[in-house]
Amino acid sequence: MKLNNYRKRILFFIGSFKGGGKERRLIELLSYLSGKDRYELLVVVTDPIVDYPAFYNLNLTCRIIKKKWQKNDLTVFYQFYKICRQFKPHLIHTWGRMQTFYALPAVIGQGIRLVNGQITSAPPHAARWSLKKLIDCINFNFSTVILSNSRAGIEAYRPPFAKMKIIYNGISFQRFEHLPPLERVRLKYGITTPFAVVMVATFSANKDYKLFFSIAEKITKQRNDITFIAVGDSCKDPDACARYQELTRCNPLIKMTGRIYDVEAVVNCCTVGVLFSNTAVHGEGISNAIIEYMSLGLPVIANDAGGTKEIVQHNVNGYLVTRQSQTEISGMILSLIDNPEKCTAFGKAGRKIIEATFSIDRMGKAFEQTYDEILGFRDVGISGFVGSPQ
Repeated sequence: MKLNNYRKRILFFIGSFKGGGKERRLIELLSYLSGKDRYELLVVVTDPIVDYPAFYNLNLTCRIIKKKWQKNDLTVFYQFYKICRQFKPHLIHTWGRMQTFYALPAVIGQGIRLVNGQITSAPPHAARWSLKKLIDCINFNFSTVILSNSRAGIEAYRPPFAKMKIIYNGISFQRFEHLPPLERVRLKYGITTPFAVVMVATFSANKDYKLFFSIAEKITKQRNDITFIAVGDSCKDPDACARYQELTRCNPLIKMTGRIYDVEAVVNCCTVGVLFSNTAVHGEGISNAIIEYMSLGLPVIANDAGGTKEIVQHNVNGYLVTRQSQTEISGMILSLIDNPEKCTAFGKAGRKIIEATFSIDRMGKAFEQTYDEILGFRDVGISGFVGSPQ
């Protein structure tokens, strides 16, 4: 009896579908795979919150493991093991460090192949020894394949060479079809200026919103034709949040949207997309926010850290920030706004990069190839870059 005569059962294990890059990436993959007749898919989460309505449209079976403790809940091991006994997956595909760790008893005890997708960033200190590093080593040891969405992630975490693969994020261009009229979105969010600069990111220690708001304040003191929009969930730092909210109350050209569900529509109203990271503690993998900017034809300004340089080409589709001052970064923004031809050219170049390398079809096929290799439908070669340019 050959496995390829039957639908392959794949279990996806992620913490939740709260707003975030890996969550969006998994939804894109599930959307692609659910359109195939080759798979039976099961999604397991430990938090029922879903910030992406598109997940419900997939009509997939989703099992929720109820945690008894917020962190380090040992009962998750057993609950996940039971789900695997019932579903009998051919593959487990995990999307996080702890999800991978929780899956190990089922992987070992039931002999299930493990696709470890926990590498989604490239922090500068990932190689230092710590409890997290120890868990990573254990996870990597029992993984069949270890995936990263950037070369930078591989360099940061250094998984075993023979197990590693890189699959770049993919995006469905259907997300950008039939967006609401620009004027309606501008009215909704109070954008009255001809130009707008947007940053889409969670308010966390990994992002440098302090830099974003400082630049916004600096530029809006000089000009009244540019709006700065921070799109992200609520700020976790009460002091910083209070300062930012006070700034938006005093300055109508600086806005915080909070968590919203029409991000694409807001980005579509903007002129430049920025992403400032806290490079002391965080390096992006491949940012979904940057992919969205480029898909909608926006030039990008972002830190030259982590995997960002794998998608943003300096002076081609945007600018990479290294050690520039706030004044210099402000100059980058204004140079694009004041030069429409350059702004348009950068935007078109970015869209071409997405179409060539970051499409949902390219990503989906790369995942399918990986699954087939693991299940023996293809020869498994040495580690390499799947779904990414050579």
